[in-house]
Amino acid sequence: MLSFLRAQPPPRINRASQNPIVYENGRSSVSFYASHENYVFRTTLPPRDSDISIMEPPFHYHIHQTETFRIVTGSMNLYKGVDPKPWKQLTATTTTTDDDDDAENHQPTATIPPKTYHRLQNASATEELVFDVRLSPAEYEVEERFFRNFFGYLDDCKIAQQAPSLFQLMVFLHAADIPLALPTPWHGLGVIVSRVFTIVVAAWGRWVLGYQISYPEYYQGKKGL
Repeated sequence: MLSFLRAQPPPRINRASQNPIVYENGRSSVSFYASHENYVFRTTLPPRDSDISIMEPPFHYHIHQTETFRIVTGSMNLYKGVDPKPWKQLTATTTTTDDDDDAENHQPTATIPPKTYHRLQNASATEELVFDVRLSPAEYEVEERFFRNFFGYLDDCKIAQQAPSLFQLMVFLHAADIPLALPTPWHGLGVIVSRVFTIVVAAWGRWVLGYQISYPEYYQGKKGL
């Protein structure tokens, strides 16, 4: 193992016991549901500005899982494939009936099948976005371990003002069966190339550079709501 070749990692803030977990100086957060719930976690994204949130992922895909987004408040731009334009814009709305003053919340959903490139962003520059995520089939502990480590690491890098290690990110992604989506002329080819790239970089990162799939400061077990 040649761990001495890797860059010094950022100081890790211990968040393993927190639920919800607050990131980016309170601008974003993740709350994990209990394992029997329909959704895995709830995410809050800040209004979109020049400081892109760590919660806005790059294009990626899930090898085995279908992913469903449910908008609680705000608006989401959802991108699919490599199209630079949004595939859908989902907006939560509140309506009041004519008969009474009761408000009814409409929480739109969108579903992404396995092996489909996608990413998301807050569609608003003034309002925060809150949404729930469901993964099917879900491996609750795998999902929680991944998201706690992934976002915790990115936030610690942001605090330390250092660039994240591609090798560390690929180690996290590979362990969760989520390849980074690389653009190619054909989708089928892209799925294969992206998976091979993630496997190779993750293997080098883990077995040569010594990066781990989980750190005790980020994840230690179930922390459902």
